Amino acid sequence: MNSCIATVAQMDGTHIVTVEGMQCGDELSPAQEAMRACHASQCGYCTPGFVMAMSAMLERHDQADARTASNYLTGNLCRCTGYAPIVEAALTVRATERHSVARRYSDPQSITDSIASTKLSMLVEYDGTKLFAPVSLREAVTFTAINPETRVLGAATDIGVHVNKGKPLPTSLLSLHLIPELYETKLTRTGVTFGSRVTLAEVRRVSEDVAPEFARFLNLFASPQIKNVATLVGNIANASPIGDTLPFLLIAGGEVHVASRQGAKGVVRKRKIPMTELYVGYKKLSLVPGEIITHISFDRTGAKDVMSLCKVTQRKDLDISAVSGAFSLTLKSRSAGGKRKTAPHVVSARIAYGGVAATPLRMPEVELALCGELNQARIESVALLIAGSLKPISDVRGSASYRRVAAANLFRRFGNEVLHG
Repeated sequence: MNSCIATVAQMDGTHIVTVEGMQCGDELSPAQEAMRACHASQCGYCTPGFVMAMSAMLERHDQADARTASNYLTGNLCRCTGYAPIVEAALTVRATERHSVARRYSDPQSITDSIASTKLSMLVEYDGTKLFAPVSLREAVTFTAINPETRVLGAATDIGVHVNKGKPLPTSLLSLHLIPELYETKLTRTGVTFGSRVTLAEVRRVSEDVAPEFARFLNLFASPQIKNVATLVGNIANASPIGDTLPFLLIAGGEVHVASRQGAKGVVRKRKIPMTELYVGYKKLSLVPGEIITHISFDRTGAKDVMSLCKVTQRKDLDISAVSGAFSLTLKSRSAGGKRKTAPHVVSARIAYGGVAATPLRMPEVELALCGELNQARIESVALLIAGSLKPISDVRGSASYRRVAAANLFRRFGNEVLHG
């Protein structure tokens, strides 16, 4: 995780290990030794981050291949451009049982004390700001009912950046990190439900079986340090029109589960809101004051569904999108005698975009136009319909005309991949 955007309050009940804790007595850890042996540390500014990233990698992999090493190193920047020896260090380092962080710091009494501390609600007040961390959903909705202006924190990766840049904290904060039920993952025959404290890393792991294309896409979304703490619900609640997960959730039957207090006795009232009805304006949600998003659910990708998620950015990884797209078709193949197949037939279509309006956008009229035999003429007519329907703005990431062209071209590429794939 990244300490520069983490809140101390949300670390309550955890055991924090920094780079100083990697060394075992006078002996360097495997990651530290690999960095030294490969001459991978130049000015030294980035070295602690790379050491921690490699150490986290060794907790799960005895030795990493190039793809695994690249993934774990993502998000660490070497301004001396010394990546070649750093990558070499990551590929040569091997785990040893003696240096396992999990084994070295698994003191039974510390674990017992940490667990005990998470059973108690916490209220912190400092310099005009109060942060409440309840242990039950009932306490949480009671707090938001009394303090409707409260900013709800999942992992605080977004607000952490703002505070790190010197912006003031809201006066009232509610952290969900002590509520057990919000860590739940529930799999059904038709879909999956994630609690609001389930991390993106866990969402990606579960989605490999539920929605494989979403799991692949999450590899491009944030670094491991962020995915290990950031949540899917946090990305939803942030309500950014360029939120990377939102187009997928719009086409995957996404529903948010919300809770609020009903009556003076603190009864918890729950309801569901389809993702297609959640966003009502720029950074505005259709929640009533006091409501909290507790879970997100979406459908499994069907066996006959073809899905593609994509984004247009200046670089491949860890960049904010200019435009993002989500496309899903349910197909019915038709044979024309023998083994020759005609063009695929689209039974239903689902298309959504980010970065082309004040909110993430589902396009039902375009979806209807796409149904029927998929051919080059239909692909082109739908692409032109997309470009003509969008009214994006111009900003530093792209002009309005660029976004219209990019959105249409994303669909053209998807349509041709389905047609000729």
